[in-house]
Amino acid sequence: MTPTWAFNWSEKDIPTQNGVFNEMELALISSIADTIIPSNGEIGALSVKVDTFLVGLISECYDEDFQSDLKKHLGTLNQLAEKTHAMSFNKCSQAEREKLLLTMHSTNENQEAFFEFMKSQTIRGFETSEEVMVDYHDYVMMPGFYDGDVDVEA
Repeated sequence: MTPTWAFNWSEKDIPTQNGVFNEMELALISSIADTIIPSNGEIGALSVKVDTFLVGLISECYDEDFQSDLKKHLGTLNQLAEKTHAMSFNKCSQAEREKLLLTMHSTNENQEAFFEFMKSQTIRGFETSEEVMVDYHDYVMMPGFYDGDVDVEA
């Protein structure tokens, strides 16, 4: 049963995350998700809101130590982009972003763990989104429909 005050909610009224990430970090998370699963013109990580999934997952399911470590890696990625291409990671082309992520992946064990986490959770968020499950995997919430009026052969 939905409370009466919830009927007038719009998407802009839904509470945002608890302020774990600043605007730059949110943009970096979106860019990483878009780099890992770019849009094919029809569907991509951003069109199914994988970036929102990642922010919610990290904000709500991981402790402050993990969050601060992840933020440090986001900063490192952006600094690498600034150093290599003289622009932020968000403004780099798809190919440049891919190269930066792969460079970061091969730098050291901590950065490899960051890359693997972002990659696996982006794929998880994409694969479990309603659009992908229903439109591409033909997922049905309750398979095996009930039909009580069938003839049974003896």
